[in-house]
Amino acid sequence: MKILVVGGGIAGFSMARALELKGYRPELVERRPDELSGGTGLYLPGNVARALGQLGLHEAVRDTAVVIATQRILDSHGRPLTLTRTQDVWAPCGPCLSLPRAALHGLLRDSLSSTTIRFGVSLEGLTPSGQGCEVAFSDGTMATYDLVIGADGIDSTVRGLMFPGVQPAYVGNVCWRLVTRNTTGIEGWTAMLGHGRTLLAIPVSAEQVYVYADMAIAESDIQDSLAHTSLAGLFDGFAAPVFPLIADVPADTQVHFGRIRQVVLDDWTRDRVVLIGDAAHASSPSMAEGAGMAIEDALVLAEALAATGSPDAALAAYTARRRPRVDWVQKQCVARDRMRTLPTPARNGVLRLLGNRLYKRSYTPLLAPV
Repeated sequence: MKILVVGGGIAGFSMARALELKGYRPELVERRPDELSGGTGLYLPGNVARALGQLGLHEAVRDTAVVIATQRILDSHGRPLTLTRTQDVWAPCGPCLSLPRAALHGLLRDSLSSTTIRFGVSLEGLTPSGQGCEVAFSDGTMATYDLVIGADGIDSTVRGLMFPGVQPAYVGNVCWRLVTRNTTGIEGWTAMLGHGRTLLAIPVSAEQVYVYADMAIAESDIQDSLAHTSLAGLFDGFAAPVFPLIADVPADTQVHFGRIRQVVLDDWTRDRVVLIGDAAHASSPSMAEGAGMAIEDALVLAEALAATGSPDAALAAYTARRRPRVDWVQKQCVARDRMRTLPTPARNGVLRLLGNRLYKRSYTPLLAPV
């Protein structure tokens, strides 16, 4: 079976790895140059650790990552709202981990041995033809594949070509992401909630911490200058332990800014083309399952291809297995985001009373195998 994977991020390299483990020799194209992914940090709940184990990478990731045993939520003044022992919740399938995004990207890429990779090449056209799909590339070449897998992220070229009416939808928040020195001794997943604003910090190494900040704002009010606005000014009134991390950020720190968007599709397949990861079902980061859902997608699709030997049967099986789980995650993201918009006294009261119960309710379905 001749298979093309479009996208050289976590989703695409996971897909190629899963296919190789089933005996396939896919081709992969990535529009960016041949270089490791940049980015900031990644938090991986326990189901993601299990999925990486199924890719044969659990030990390599554990050697690089930080084990996260707790989730702590504080108000903006640093007063505790809830503390969850995440290591207990996820005990059946694996620990929660955090690491630099580039580290996971590199491990996935280095795991590939029989995938043909072309960097600096993008898609120009997709034309279904009988039992395959003809692909036109930006370097002027053309080829026909039995299956094309769009793993090219939230702004997917493959989705744009096959589902031209679908656009990512803004969910009401903008965010900033950065990695800096862990000067306040953050040990676990630590979030601070204010009015329409959130600060989050997670260690990604012995010395560094990943910081995430978001703010509710109408899309019409977003201006280009917001990307360069001082975070210390925007989050004035927040306290330790997270605020000092953004108050003392070195001037040369790379800060990533963007709108938070989601993708909702009724169908992820069309003819011999299928979408996985954020290309198919991007969500807000409330569940921290973006990478997890992409890696699970890759495992299930590769397994379906190997089990059926037929692209058409495999795509039907992939959709049937993945749809309930992905729908659950997307709905939980919406619900968790909505809870953060409650009036501050109500939100804090809910978290103090029900925080642990809500966490277990959100994640317990993901303890089940993919």
